[in-house]
Amino acid sequence: MKIMRRWPLFIVVAIAGIVLAGCDRDSYKHKKGAFILYQMADDGMGLKQSEYETVSDSDDTVEIVIELLSNYKMADVREFEIKERQLSIYFSSAYNNLRGIDEVLQRAAIVKTLCQVQGVEYVEFFVEDTSLTIDGEPVGVMSELSILDSIGGDGSTQNKYVTLFFSDVSGMEMKEVTVLLTYDMTVPLARLLIEQILAGPEAVAGVNTSDVRPTVPGGTRLNSIMIRDNVCYVDFSKEFMNVQAEVNSEIVIYSIVNTLCELSDVNKVQFTIDGEQREVYGDTKQFDQPFERNLDLVSGGSKG
Repeated sequence: MKIMRRWPLFIVVAIAGIVLAGCDRDSYKHKKGAFILYQMADDGMGLKQSEYETVSDSDDTVEIVIELLSNYKMADVREFEIKERQLSIYFSSAYNNLRGIDEVLQRAAIVKTLCQVQGVEYVEFFVEDTSLTIDGEPVGVMSELSILDSIGGDGSTQNKYVTLFFSDVSGMEMKEVTVLLTYDMTVPLARLLIEQILAGPEAVAGVNTSDVRPTVPGGTRLNSIMIRDNVCYVDFSKEFMNVQAEVNSEIVIYSIVNTLCELSDVNKVQFTIDGEQREVYGDTKQFDQPFERNLDLVSGGSKG
């Protein structure tokens, strides 16, 4: 389903039937039916859920989105558009009044609720006409899989076992390292995993550094990271191209690819350097193509 322009909410209601009149209504998950409505818990420490049945007589996805969004009074929705399975929601500047865990929970509730609608797999937030940023970092496109189901501890951290891939001491194979990570819920997990790889095994608690060595060239910065259609797009600074003689170029690449492909919503990884694709990385050709998981280069698991 495509809506090629944005409409204020009160106008969308009036024209929704016309916009979608030619669509196959049987393709929608929810016409008039039951949803799980996610909202911030009363204690502000997590999400609560309740059964919700749409009251609209219309079968139009647009009207269903409008009705579901009306349950979030804290977030002042001005308009939205749906295009190629992505729902873009435009909030007023009042959205910036949401801070910390309140913002995280509100955002998680909206994404988890709206991703139940047929034709909506991804959600992106905008404040006025600018893509939402938190502490200067773009939030980007979100999916149901990128929103965690639970929030623990003080409401802002989550404990999770993650698997990282570093080089072995020879630089010709990889070692698999599993560690328990306590992380900030406001930071996307994919970004945190890459930051762990960039920091190297010395910065990861519980890792035997006599067995592993860093893979990514020193000084490399992560410019941006985004997951879309099960592809993780990773953009590094130019320092990434300083290929190390001590570590095989494939080990560098697949330490990142295999780490990211441990996430449930990532099947492939696409690299760019300062926003541009490069055809070759060290001895590795076709560096401009997406990479899939490759466990043939892993020598043996190491538990941290």
